[in-house]
Amino acid sequence: MQGLHNLADIKRIDEFFNGAKPFEEIPAHKLSSKEKFVRSAKLIMPSLAAVLIGLLVLYPSLKQDDVVANLNDTLPKKGELEKLHIENTEISITDKDNKVSRIFADQVDETTPGSKLMKIINPRGELPAGSKDDRVKVSSDIGYYNQNANTLKVENNVKAVYSDGTTVKTQEAFYDFNKAFGNGDKDVYAQGEWGQLWSEAFKYNQGQEILILVGKSKILNDTQTMTAEKEVRYYRLENRVEAENNVHLYDKDSNLKTDRLKAFLKPNGKIEFEHIEAYGNVEVINADNTMYADTAKAYFSGKDISNMEAQGHVKVVGSQNTMTADRASALFNKGEISQITAYDNVKVVDENETLYADKATAFFVGPNLNKVEAYGNVKIVTKDGFVKGDYGIYNPLKDEVEVHKNVIISKDGSVIYGDKAITNLKTSISRVYMDSANKRVSGVISGSTIQGSRNEKE
Repeated sequence: MQGLHNLADIKRIDEFFNGAKPFEEIPAHKLSSKEKFVRSAKLIMPSLAAVLIGLLVLYPSLKQDDVVANLNDTLPKKGELEKLHIENTEISITDKDNKVSRIFADQVDETTPGSKLMKIINPRGELPAGSKDDRVKVSSDIGYYNQNANTLKVENNVKAVYSDGTTVKTQEAFYDFNKAFGNGDKDVYAQGEWGQLWSEAFKYNQGQEILILVGKSKILNDTQTMTAEKEVRYYRLENRVEAENNVHLYDKDSNLKTDRLKAFLKPNGKIEFEHIEAYGNVEVINADNTMYADTAKAYFSGKDISNMEAQGHVKVVGSQNTMTADRASALFNKGEISQITAYDNVKVVDENETLYADKATAFFVGPNLNKVEAYGNVKIVTKDGFVKGDYGIYNPLKDEVEVHKNVIISKDGSVIYGDKAITNLKTSISRVYMDSANKRVSGVISGSTIQGSRNEKE
């Protein structure tokens, strides 16, 4: 450009193209060759810009290996008239599904002549947001469009607003229009009617409609909070959330911890669970009771857990006793455990006795254990002996055990048989009954005198 001011009035040329004042016509035969070059360049540049923008729409390249990074030198150098510069323009980008994204910009500069790497100042516009023709409005301070790779990178105060009002904010995001894939390595925040989320980074697969929160993540609604340390994936088409590594789901009543979690959401556009599945080192804390298991499934009524099923090395620890079993199910009332049923190899350990059974159900009133019913191969072991039967009831308020059918009591070398036995665990005194007056209690007594009626022995 040096020396051109001696050949033409550049200010007047600018005023003509800006519409500020008419430009005096000069016959073409009176212009020198250099004057013709300058005027032609002014005429050609807007047309060239239009052609390049058209190419962005009609002929996106399939090349995938170009990257955009450290593109800061955007001012034209001496003699670089062919370098693209546009102000107040619109860029249209077509993805692999022929969906069009429109980006408006205050300024677009080609980073180096012929590179097709465009630096965009103040980009804002609309992009496709899924298979249902939803759109998302995006904006940032700066962006880079790679025409060869058909990728867009936006930086600084990146903001996306979806049609449902959900707003996402971050400091960096990258999107590949050919692959329909985006990601960002900066903290991302989102908020909407469904709740809020935060994570250290994210990935987004538009084709499959999968949003991945990478690193430590936190999602919360008005009653529940979920955190994870590795990854949280939201499958929009399946309305499912999966989380990995030290997953923690909690509300005012319950806490659930596990290695991996699947959460199936209700179809109401909010983070509300229909049911969840937990895998590995499951721990459920409710009031004074904590349940451990290898795996668990929980079902919801409204926003509260209604029932839960646990499998593998089940252990329930309460303030008064500990129950173990191969599997168990729990019922909840207004967020609190109301009963737990344990199956297979059931064992209930108290301070003074241990109960064994094939199946046992523990009933709770608030956080306190109210009763335990045991079924199949019931056996209660104390320091003095044991009581066996087909069915048993443990009453912790009375500290008493009642056993029915095929009863055997063994104590201090004595063995007694009957149809029913009631044992006071504090005094270790047992009362044995028969179902009929025609039956007699039988057994072998060692070192003591038997007293009682023909159908009752103590």
